[in-house]
Amino acid sequence: MNGPAAIKADAYLDRVLTAPAPAPAATLAGVLADRFPGAAIFLYGSGISVSAAEDPTQILFDFYVIAPDYRDAIKDAAERLAARMLPPNVYYLEAETEFGRLRCKYALLSVKAFEKLVSARTFHSYFWARFAQPSRLVVCPREMRARMIAAVRTSIETFLQAAQGLAESPDDWREVWLAGLNASYRAELRAEASDRAEKLIDHYGGWPKDVAGFALSSPAGGSSAAIGAWRARAIFGGALSIARLLKATATFRGGLDYIAWKVKRHADVDVGVKPWERRLPLLAAPIVALRYYRLRRASRKSRGD
Repeated sequence: MNGPAAIKADAYLDRVLTAPAPAPAATLAGVLADRFPGAAIFLYGSGISVSAAEDPTQILFDFYVIAPDYRDAIKDAAERLAARMLPPNVYYLEAETEFGRLRCKYALLSVKAFEKLVSARTFHSYFWARFAQPSRLVVCPREMRARMIAAVRTSIETFLQAAQGLAESPDDWREVWLAGLNASYRAELRAEASDRAEKLIDHYGGWPKDVAGFALSSPAGGSSAAIGAWRARAIFGGALSIARLLKATATFRGGLDYIAWKVKRHADVDVGVKPWERRLPLLAAPIVALRYYRLRRASRKSRGD
């Protein structure tokens, strides 16, 4: 997309993405901005819709920090290598604020990595499926704003056009969104409830239909190539998901317990975490991974899968 259509789409995205974020989330974003000068900071997930009646100290906010480059953002050479080889690096932050002690996890990418990962140059849907959904650009230097908006537009186009090949009616925006979200869950080891995608689409208000208006192309429905690609993403994505979660043990405090919670929630497998594993997470990570695969295989056998 280019020309007047792109300008119109970017104006819409700019208006939605820069809408005010909940005050506690904006406060945490400010803390992150001080830690990463010059970075753009996206808020995503359920933290976008936190109400004033909720206790923000009981919420784990989710952010993406898009730094100008990895070298200045990540001082440790091994962590920089990890960020480049298997993005993103995920970190944990607590901060004392006027709202109390707030918590968040944040993923860190460089601008160049972000622009590549949300585009069709990246096969797996992990990034472009995320940024096709609503987020808030809470902090953004003026010189980065156009690039961030364009990157979000690219992610929407990549996601919806990949999802169109799964839909019998590729011009039906709701069917495309449902097919794409459900396929992306399977590609990320996410055993979501069968109605999760429908609920999200309704929760997102006008966003799914509005962005489909500029992002949908005109392919034939039910493309066998698209179906095959999504199956490959599901196979590839399971390994990627476990690898990313294991890598997080190096940067995310309480990483193994976080992994156990994540796996239980999305794959309905309780791996448990032993006290010594919490003390030595890097040594324990492959053991926990093997336990997961053993328990998941046993669970499938018991169900007759």
